[in-house]
Amino acid sequence: MPADSAFSSSDLLRRSLRAVWHPCTQMKQHERLPLVPIVRGAGVWLYDEAGRRYLDAVSSWWVNLFGHCNPRINAALQEQLEHIEHLMLAGFTHAPVVQLSERLSALTGARLGHCFYGSDGASAVEIALKMSFHSWRNRGCPDKTSFLCLEGSYHGETLGALSVTDVALFRDAYGPLMRRAQVLPSPDARQAQPGETAADVARRAGAGTGARPAGRSHRGADR
Repeated sequence: MPADSAFSSSDLLRRSLRAVWHPCTQMKQHERLPLVPIVRGAGVWLYDEAGRRYLDAVSSWWVNLFGHCNPRINAALQEQLEHIEHLMLAGFTHAPVVQLSERLSALTGARLGHCFYGSDGASAVEIALKMSFHSWRNRGCPDKTSFLCLEGSYHGETLGALSVTDVALFRDAYGPLMRRAQVLPSPDARQAQPGETAADVARRAGAGTGARPAGRSHRGADR
């Protein structure tokens, strides 16, 4: 739906707080820390009603690589919408999904057998967890139900993805609903001590002892 040009910034903020539940947000914070009202995007920039621009250092979806309002992407979306906007793949297929799957497989040297599509990153993690469990079940090992994750990792906010997330801020409130994964030290090269190489960090992490339950002590928010 096109943006309503009759919206003023103050009206937009007031109506947004009344009608929208903003994710990853304590809504009361916006009583003193206003939302940022955006009317358009171009490249790496977001623009408000007054024409002020903001560097979109958060970004999302494809815009972190290709920018907002990318002409090539917009043209492809518009062309596809002229044919069909969505088709479930349970019982159906169509040329674009076959072509994309073949191209992805080719990028792996044909080692990728089939593509399974999710709607977002958290859904992809959920799918991977279920596929792993189902694979072991089919091999006669239904008791293999535990997962490992890396220290400080973030994988999404659905329950399965949270179970392998090690950011207490996101997961602790929902702990009773989740299976708790075991956390291993991260080989992140940014943790290098003076004189250490990235390989040294990886070896140190690999030699780490004592996995711990996810979310128990780490309080970072790195993805």
